[in-house]
Amino acid sequence: MKLYLSSIGIPAPEGLTSLLGKSFNKTTVALIPNAKDYYSKRAWDFTINSRIEYMKSLGLNIEVVDLKDYTEESALKNKLSNYDLIWAMGGNTFVLRYEMQRSHFDEIIQDLLNQGVVYGGDSAGALVAGLSINGIEAADEPGFAEKVINNGMGIVPFSILPHTDNSEFLEVVPIFEELHQDEEIIELNDSQAVIFENGTHRIIDGQVPPQF
Repeated sequence: MKLYLSSIGIPAPEGLTSLLGKSFNKTTVALIPNAKDYYSKRAWDFTINSRIEYMKSLGLNIEVVDLKDYTEESALKNKLSNYDLIWAMGGNTFVLRYEMQRSHFDEIIQDLLNQGVVYGGDSAGALVAGLSINGIEAADEPGFAEKVINNGMGIVPFSILPHTDNSEFLEVVPIFEELHQDEEIIELNDSQAVIFENGTHRIIDGQVPPQF
């Protein structure tokens, strides 16, 4: 099982290429944009296109896979099986978590990880990989989601908290820590990522990427 989780984008590209076992220009990526579903169409298009350009600038081969387009679990699984890396963007964590459950993404990703596909995500995309997102309502509006789901996908046995050095996020940290005091929390600042591989994890430092 291989994951690359960060606060913003890909702060340490060499860590991701090592995890993938190939260069970015040989890597196919399914970009999951659904954390931005509460945006207006104009804002959604602008933000997603900006992220596509950023990832292309690193050499990655990107295709957007919108979970809203899928009602059949088998169709989504067949689609996602075509990629080396599945990357979930940041945005509203509750919106993303709802759409992942509705589309059965949270079940599909477990099988794909076992097959060697890498999961990556930043901000909301990192949060949902953990045990719980409870407490992130201090930063994200739960009411934007069709249904509020507080549990994460549980891919890793931790709760993930990004942006711990971001001045706009500092008030969230003690709230999240209090609600997750019985769990181990992996805290990431905006220039860090955590890599999970072969039952171990390590935090790596890099440069703060552009924000989206």
